[in-house]
Amino acid sequence: MYEFDLKTLIKTLTAAKKRFLLNTLVAMVLGLIISFSIPREYIATCSLASESQEEDAAGLSSLAAMAGINIGKSADAIGPDLYPKVVASRRFLVNILYVEVKTSDGERMTYEQFLRTKNRQPWWGSITSAVKRFIKNLTTSQSQSPETSNRINPEHMTREQEALVDGLKGLVTCRMNELDYTIELSVRAQDPLVCKTLVDTVQAHLQNFITAYRTNKAHNDLRYYQQLEEEANGRYLLAQRNYAAYCDAHQGTLLKAFQTEQERLENELSIALNTYTQMKQQVQMAEAKVQEKTPAFTVIEASTVPNRHVAPRRMLMTLFCMFLAFAGTLVFYYVRLLLKGKGK
Repeated sequence: MYEFDLKTLIKTLTAAKKRFLLNTLVAMVLGLIISFSIPREYIATCSLASESQEEDAAGLSSLAAMAGINIGKSADAIGPDLYPKVVASRRFLVNILYVEVKTSDGERMTYEQFLRTKNRQPWWGSITSAVKRFIKNLTTSQSQSPETSNRINPEHMTREQEALVDGLKGLVTCRMNELDYTIELSVRAQDPLVCKTLVDTVQAHLQNFITAYRTNKAHNDLRYYQQLEEEANGRYLLAQRNYAAYCDAHQGTLLKAFQTEQERLENELSIALNTYTQMKQQVQMAEAKVQEKTPAFTVIEASTVPNRHVAPRRMLMTLFCMFLAFAGTLVFYYVRLLLKGKGK
């Protein structure tokens, strides 16, 4: 293999310094064009903690967290480590799409409408979208009604709807700290006020989901005991009416048969009253159980409207393009020297 000395390489690169400068300047201009073509994006975050249902387990988890040890999953079937999957589920994201948001310009619309009408994209993305729409119009019947006007069904989505929902997975994120079980939510959007609204909405929906899951059995028990209470109350009122009617109809009667029937009706009334009282107590206990199972959420860090955008990083992108141009020019002259040496 042909080898040349470092002196030859330096001499060649020195002679091509104008080429290096020109390529770097062109790359700088291209980097600025690209970076300014990408719309700004903002991120709003919030952090909250959910009350543990097992006091002993919570205390042990706290001690283990201080030692840097994760003692394992929660006793719940859907524990904190599964909350990110809950947020990333299609049913959860579809509900987020139809939340009403307010832009920095004061316009109100659903988040789905914001993504379709207000979400900007780079010029090359607009060209790609136009080509896709053109191809779709050629391959799709024009008489077909637009599907975007209907609410998205998570169980039966079109390709466009599926792409829209799947795209949210990169914008709405949930992260669980496995040591202290804090929930960190973040939403990425091109409008700072929309970011704040969405992260609060995601927080509320997640809290409602966790509360509904943990209190589901308690609510079922409460409805069951309320039904029994209503039936017992009906039987008690019926026994009360029967007893009162019989006593009114036989007032002043001293027959033994009357006394026996009166005692029987009185016993039925007493049994019905005891049953109704017990069911009423069961309902009160079930209501207390619902309250006990309802988790309390502590907001560690509330969301705020972001003032600074997180993307694009224009200076970094421009410097990266300049570095690529410089490195590419360097490799070009190096390879050319190698090929020139082989030709001799």
